[in-house]
Amino acid sequence: MFALVMGLALAAADGTDESARAQFSACLKTSIEKGTAAKIAPDGFTAFAKESCAAQQAGFRSALIAYDVKAGWTRKKAEPDADSQIGDYLADWGDRYKAAQSSQIAKTTAAAQPVK
Repeated sequence: MFALVMGLALAAADGTDESARAQFSACLKTSIEKGTAAKIAPDGFTAFAKESCAAQQAGFRSALIAYDVKAGWTRKKAEPDADSQIGDYLADWGDRYKAAQSSQIAKTTAAAQPVK
């Protein structure tokens, strides 16, 4: 989570392609909606999101690597950093999905309870 926050802060300061970041985030948000509609289990969300957002993830990864290389990092060092940031995004959105599913289950359970 810390890496995600740092990545966001650095991106705001460094000019990393915000379009790639926004597209990846938007796709992950849409994946929550699609995953809910498709009744994807919470443990399967990350795989679902990776598949659903593969193009946006690749664009974001490329932008992160390009920035790091431009800043003087070797590609060998930049690639795992980009992968780590993407992993943080997926973990964060996976947590959001699990929370949304828990909330939905609670609402469904409450609605099924007989009124006394």
